[in-house]
Amino acid sequence: MLSQDIDFEDLYGKATTSLVQFQEEQESAFALLVDLGKDTLDADTTIAFLVAKFDTKGARERHRMKDIFKEIGEPAISGIVRNVTYRGSDEEARSLKQSLWVLGEIGSEKIVDPVSQFINDEQWQIRSGALTALGKAKSRKALPFIVQGLNDSIQVVRKSAYYALSQIATVDDLEYLICGLDDSYYAVRYAAVKGLVDIGQTISETLVELIGESALKDYYILKILGQLDIPEEQILSFVEQVSPETRILIYETRQDKESLRGFLETEKNVFLLNFLLEKMAEVP
Repeated sequence: MLSQDIDFEDLYGKATTSLVQFQEEQESAFALLVDLGKDTLDADTTIAFLVAKFDTKGARERHRMKDIFKEIGEPAISGIVRNVTYRGSDEEARSLKQSLWVLGEIGSEKIVDPVSQFINDEQWQIRSGALTALGKAKSRKALPFIVQGLNDSIQVVRKSAYYALSQIATVDDLEYLICGLDDSYYAVRYAAVKGLVDIGQTISETLVELIGESALKDYYILKILGQLDIPEEQILSFVEQVSPETRILIYETRQDKESLRGFLETEKNVFLLNFLLEKMAEVP
């Protein structure tokens, strides 16, 4: 099949239609565009055509194109990258945002260099999209670029940077992730929690040593420790050393009577004693 004989507009219209009665045509057109995007002869033409549609305002069209490119996979990256600096005519740069989104959905270390060009873009939406895409690349090669977004003045951009870091984090990144635990934006804190939980049990002692620095950080550290299945004796060993505000956070994470009974034996704060008694009555 020669490219000049393909009606790309017709295929695109069918592949992105929302009309249920044309579902078979939609699936057929979708599959054909994927095949053409992988074909040696037609790939460049097909990908160039689809990328030219990236400035569409239609949410369904954007999602369908994302799905097409995910199916094409890595062979599509070079074709998108050749056009990645093209922006739509509106101030939100729809085309560039779509490019970054699609590259992230494809993933692969191959996207790191082209996507990293946009981590300092003047538009925060572009910075956020670039950092999210870098996270989806799941490559340590992206780390120097991701780190640059951790202190962005825009909270959504910081969230994207911490999300990206959580995808590739190792013990070497503890300092960055711990800093995120008391960020002013809750989504940053939860992204940092995910990164720390994913690193695993090896960080538990380091986290325990940080308890008591601030109530906000304590809360998230305790959430992490709860997910890491810290031994009961380790929790009992430091519960007496922290403030009442921190102790109640610890008590809230425990769901068995044996643990709560152990806390009752050492707790001297009247309010917390009543809290423990009430919780014991509620626990099966």
